[in-house]
Amino acid sequence: MTPADWRALIEAYLDGRLSAEAFMRRFVEAWQAARGGVPQAIAGLQPHVEAFEAQVNEAREEGAVNDDELRQAAERALYNLHEDISVAPHTFDRTRAREEIRRFRVQMTGCAGIGCAIALIWVALCVLQIYFVSEWIQQAFDWGAWPSAVVGFILAFVPVLGNVLAFLGATQEGWPAWIAAIVFFAAPAATLFSGWTRWRRLGR
Repeated sequence: MTPADWRALIEAYLDGRLSAEAFMRRFVEAWQAARGGVPQAIAGLQPHVEAFEAQVNEAREEGAVNDDELRQAAERALYNLHEDISVAPHTFDRTRAREEIRRFRVQMTGCAGIGCAIALIWVALCVLQIYFVSEWIQQAFDWGAWPSAVVGFILAFVPVLGNVLAFLGATQEGWPAWIAAIVFFAAPAATLFSGWTRWRRLGR
């Protein structure tokens, strides 16, 4: 039972909707079902319910036992239960926690697989971009391989400029313009957008 259920049970007894004996029976059933996992206020009420149950069993006549002490204990428990709920409005739900952890693991596994694929594509695009930027610089300025490679490596990572130079280098090497445009403009934009949307979803 939740704290709200315990509160409703006690209120039903105090309001007269349940007799003391009916309250006792329902309390004992709920206590046994809870197996000790109850709020502190309910744990404090349990000895009084147990004592009342013993009195009822001894009297063997329903309604013959005075329930004033039980009623006072129930009032205190109800007050303390309100205090417990105001201090800790959310109880720890192990089942829900396990479900959340399982769902998080599934999401992380899926994101990790897609993230690896995006990373591999990005690395391949970077390698191609560095290569074709270096080739374009070597052809355009008639530089040696090493200077062209160093400058090409730097320029390849400059946004837009690196893409344009790689596009020029690829078409210079005989690539069709539309393929070069897809590889050096559309593909980087797609991988960036995909990674950004995945990050946004994970952040939520």
